[in-house]
Amino acid sequence: MKILILRSSQNLNDGPWTPYSVTVDTAYAERVIGHLTDKGDYCRACQDKCIACRRKYELDFSEHLAGIIDFPSVLPVMLDDPEEYLPDTVPSHDVAVIIAVNEEIVLSFVQQFSASKGIIIPIERSDVITPNYIQKIRKVCEDKGIVVAFPKPFCSFAPENGVLKEFQKIFKIGLPEVEYTIEDNVIKKAKVKVSAPCGATYFTCRGLIGKHIDDDLQFIIDKQISAYPCTADHAVDREFNDSITHEAVKRQRIILQKLKQKFHNQ
Repeated sequence: MKILILRSSQNLNDGPWTPYSVTVDTAYAERVIGHLTDKGDYCRACQDKCIACRRKYELDFSEHLAGIIDFPSVLPVMLDDPEEYLPDTVPSHDVAVIIAVNEEIVLSFVQQFSASKGIIIPIERSDVITPNYIQKIRKVCEDKGIVVAFPKPFCSFAPENGVLKEFQKIFKIGLPEVEYTIEDNVIKKAKVKVSAPCGATYFTCRGLIGKHIDDDLQFIIDKQISAYPCTADHAVDREFNDSITHEAVKRQRIILQKLKQKFHNQ
């Protein structure tokens, strides 16, 4: 499977910032790409205590990457002609992952190009895309037979079937899933089956190794996420009446469900 990533890039700032400009945070795109290509320097949570925990998982999917298309991270509030920011052509791919790109540009992209079988538009910040544009983009994709998902946050991504399920199976990102080995009520191993797309689940699991099942594991998970730290928005989201960051933490806590099931089945 080939994936195409569209992202905002700080290296493509379209002129100086003005009071009529909007600046997009590009940190999340860097985390996701770093995770998919196994760039050792993108995760610094452990600092000098790094044990390269991801290496054994063989997470370098660089050969699956059809390309990365960059867009300016600083743009006017209103775009007169969003098409001017689009490339002339796009590489052949199966799934496009569009991270923190201006909503007008995204709509123009899906209108102009039909190369994707599936499109994922993660929402890590409430101000990146409006409900109006979600509906517009969804309608265009439906008319073109393209499967589209808007996971908010990306670590809630849990497709049931089709090309997006295949995407998750290959790249092992989305709603976290972990398998455990427990001996004498102590967590000896925690194998990541599916990680949060930013890679946080691997760091979280490192914090669980050696802990007793009666320890406050939820506190440990929350502490690990704070140390990583989560790049989702801290502002209150209208849909959740809570921050997207807190929603991401809740998704990370889901890995405790399988731990409880395994313990009770022993």
